[in-house]
Amino acid sequence: MTSIATRHFRHHIGRCVTRSVVHKRPQLRQYAGIPPSKSRKGSPQGIGGVFEPFLKPVNGSNAESVNEPSPEQIKTLRVEDILPKDEQLKMIITGGGITMPIEKQKAVVQTILDAIQQDQLPSITFSSILDLSGSNASQLTALGNVVLRTSNKAAPVALCLYECAMAAGDDSGAFSYANMLYRGHGGTVKDVERGIQILTDLARKGHPYAQMNLAAIVMRTKKDGGKTAVQLYELAGRGGLDVAWTELGRMYRAGLGVEQDHSKAVEYFRKGAQTGNTQCNFMLGVYASTPQADGAADQAAAFKYFQKAAIKGMPEAQYNVGLRYFTGNGVEQNFVNAAEFYQMAAAQGFPLAQSNLARMYYEGRGVKPNVEKAEQLWQTLADRGGPIGKDAEKCLQDLANSQGNRKSDSGKCAIM
Repeated sequence: MTSIATRHFRHHIGRCVTRSVVHKRPQLRQYAGIPPSKSRKGSPQGIGGVFEPFLKPVNGSNAESVNEPSPEQIKTLRVEDILPKDEQLKMIITGGGITMPIEKQKAVVQTILDAIQQDQLPSITFSSILDLSGSNASQLTALGNVVLRTSNKAAPVALCLYECAMAAGDDSGAFSYANMLYRGHGGTVKDVERGIQILTDLARKGHPYAQMNLAAIVMRTKKDGGKTAVQLYELAGRGGLDVAWTELGRMYRAGLGVEQDHSKAVEYFRKGAQTGNTQCNFMLGVYASTPQADGAADQAAAFKYFQKAAIKGMPEAQYNVGLRYFTGNGVEQNFVNAAEFYQMAAAQGFPLAQSNLARMYYEGRGVKPNVEKAEQLWQTLADRGGPIGKDAEKCLQDLANSQGNRKSDSGKCAIM
């Protein structure tokens, strides 16, 4: 390794160590959501169905970007426009997403479409739809989930299915129906008051997703709703929703709706971590890595928490584990392991991991030297722009200037 390369790398690592990137996560509202790509693909949804806890602000009358189908569009809708192809339906049935036979699914959807297109929907008796489903209300809810995921024109059909399921006593159907009303999902008629009333009834029955969503609504709409939100989140957490503990920890950490209290925040994060919650483990790592009023930082504990979150696929945690392996902070120094975790985070597009990994490829630490891969990573960062992108541009320029003479003292790039 050349002396100039060594200086570049030390400067680069120094910047990474001192930058408190792990503490800056403004998008904490994401905690209450389950990423679509991670959620039970090919298997039945939990009691939250399509509408798991949502925390995005709902402003104005258009809660969804999907517009309600026009009367002309509705009149031309066919079953094949609403349901997936038979091959896909077979896969959904095999995966347990629904057990209703395909022909019965088509019959139910056709019945609802006929009524909508003939303006006779109010005259449909829920009992007739329930009979077609084999008197299984939960299957109507499952069918509503299928059609809502299949077509952006299917909201009126899904709304009818959920309402029918609710009338037959299915709480999951009631939950989805309430959310469609509250949000005006898919352009359907919005009824905030009715949606909240149904969610409230479900919350009283112990429905954790309803409790979770009500807490989010209270936090958005009530200036002094912190106490109520805490109670609802605690009920949801005890009901099995680990993301509720994350929200409680977030509230007390930032003082959102409650008085800021880091000890309570840690207490809630611990409850979530005990269930294996990724965000809670990450936040415990943040707390352990920072000196607190009641004691010094515990870097070894921080590493373990970050590692648990990293294994679950969280790029911020993977970056932190990689950085700690590189610097030997809380764990024995290991460049190979550092590169592996940087690669995990870089594969998910995490900029700091990409910049660190580029430098490791350039200098051959933990990986075989590969200037081409380093250049590709720097180019990716440069194309993205921002402060890290500007530093990547410097690295690319230095690389171009030093081609054929890597011992020259020409490079001044510094990756954050």
